[in-house]
Amino acid sequence: MNRRYKSIAKAILAVMTLMVLTLTNACAQQAIATQVLTLQVVEANKIDISLKAVTLVIDQASLESGSPVEAVNEDGVLVWVTNGDSKKITVVSNNPSPRFQVKLQAVNVSGSAGVAAPEAVLNDNTTKDLISGISRSSGRCKIRMTASAKVANGVGTETYAITYTVTGG
Repeated sequence: MNRRYKSIAKAILAVMTLMVLTLTNACAQQAIATQVLTLQVVEANKIDISLKAVTLVIDQASLESGSPVEAVNEDGVLVWVTNGDSKKITVVSNNPSPRFQVKLQAVNVSGSAGVAAPEAVLNDNTTKDLISGISRSSGRCKIRMTASAKVANGVGTETYAITYTVTGG
């Protein structure tokens, strides 16, 4: 029996030696690679308006005021997103000297997505503030457009290209 135990012991020793050599060999074959990742998040400002074209028609007059009745549209929805800080939304028209008056106002600005400025009168082609106090947010609002005319303005048609921009505040 003694011989049998020695034989089993030798076999166990041989298996253990083979296991140690295999593990040592596996550890010795390890290779290490290092990678450096640089992640850059750039400022992203997006804006869109739901109504791409609007027609306002002034076709009534008030005998009390002696002037045409304003035409109003509040169907357009302005949506925006920015991951930047201290932003505002501005509006500008391409019409440098309009005969009729057009006013824009942001109405029902969603949540904490900014503060509506008073009406922006498009009486020239300079940039006007529409919404201020926007930082790292997305938002939406309705755009109220009001067109008015005076009797002395007569009749006619004007076309405005109106541009909305998310910009530094």
